[in-house]
Amino acid sequence: MNRNDFRIYAKYYDPIYLQMKDYQKEAEIVKKIIKRFERKRSKTLLDVGCGTGEHLKYLSSVFRCMGIDVNRSMIKIARNKLPNVRLKVDDMTDFRLKEKFDVITCLFSSIGYVQDFNNLVGTLENFYEHLNGQGLVLIEPWIFKKEFKKDYYINICEDEKMKLVRMGTSEIKDSEWLVFMHYLIGEKGRIKHFKELHKMLASNYKDYLKAFKSTKFTDVEFLKENLWEGCRGLFIAVKTSSGE
Repeated sequence: MNRNDFRIYAKYYDPIYLQMKDYQKEAEIVKKIIKRFERKRSKTLLDVGCGTGEHLKYLSSVFRCMGIDVNRSMIKIARNKLPNVRLKVDDMTDFRLKEKFDVITCLFSSIGYVQDFNNLVGTLENFYEHLNGQGLVLIEPWIFKKEFKKDYYINICEDEKMKLVRMGTSEIKDSEWLVFMHYLIGEKGRIKHFKELHKMLASNYKDYLKAFKSTKFTDVEFLKENLWEGCRGLFIAVKTSSGE
């Protein structure tokens, strides 16, 4: 699960995804969903798998936020954007913080990096322990296994200093969804080739429900509508205990 080796992924993450995703719009929708489902007024938010901090840029206008990500290079980028937001390098499966939060978000399918069902259950239990009573968790799942299609995708981006082409494909082996990424990067008068393998969780909707049922979370809902472009749905669950 260690993504600290994905330095190329971190370095070129924003150039690729800032042209594909409207983070501000997504964050505004997340705020509305929190308002819709919260049992009490939410003041604090932990973004797990926060990446380079783009969602936090907009969520931090309403909530007192903290972000964690296992990728040290991504956290470094996020710190340059968010000097007033606490950020920490940590693993979603076993992080231990000294405080609890009213809301925990795990967006853009970061949950897929748990890789297997047992880690999914452990991660949900960890989220539960870091929520205040009546707190919410919002999780955007990785692509469901039943929706797998053998295909290729390509991303192209450029600026005055760099031209980048990323091509990827994936395959499923048992409970692992393997994502193969190849980068062709023209920079400083040279062309370089890099490749990465991302190991994700291959599961279906019922597997997520089973994982939630293995924890103390209740009132689990799944919003299936296309909340924003490319959204893979959103699981929402409540920590119904009143204790902090």
